[in-house]
Amino acid sequence: MKIFLFFFIIAFFNKSHAQIYSKCNITKNQQELHVVDYEKIKCLAVNSTKKNTIIYTFGIWCKPCIYHLPQALGLELNYETDVYVLIIDPENSSLVTRAINFFKEYDEKYQLQTKILLLQDFEGKRSRSKKYKSFLAKITPSNFENINDMSKYIVLNKKGETLLVTNWKDSKDDPDWTDDKPMLRRLVIPLLTKKNVLEDTGSDNSYGL
Repeated sequence: MKIFLFFFIIAFFNKSHAQIYSKCNITKNQQELHVVDYEKIKCLAVNSTKKNTIIYTFGIWCKPCIYHLPQALGLELNYETDVYVLIIDPENSSLVTRAINFFKEYDEKYQLQTKILLLQDFEGKRSRSKKYKSFLAKITPSNFENINDMSKYIVLNKKGETLLVTNWKDSKDDPDWTDDKPMLRRLVIPLLTKKNVLEDTGSDNSYGL
């Protein structure tokens, strides 16, 4: 019964998000990843069935990104939020291919289906730094410090407004840099609504959030 329910939820998930991608004019690249910019991410948030949308910035070369990934994905399991992993490397690069392979193995191991996005190249140029800085400048409100770091949690509401953009300073006084749960409990989780009933997909990845 659990297996049937799991695949039913996956099928429903695929259909509903495919409709949102279409509505936001989000297309796939050669590597079969949905390519987005700031406006398309806002569109995802506005059209989400959840109260909030979280963008988690990721690079396969970024150790904190990998260490904090379970907690990032755990937010969607526990709270009324969509969580998207945003890869910031150049489109169709070997780093993106490595990330795709990583998530295939990760999802198979934990029975997940991570929603992966790829940040659109800036002005058609294959520059990770330029396009990431441009994206952060647009999505970061003036009341938050704009730092070009990784493993960020960007929280948006149903209006497409940015409620929070984290950076490394938010965790600098925490005892263990590999564990960002203290920061999540201080800053991210207070913005979210907890699910009344967790969907039983056969996966037990709540990560203590």
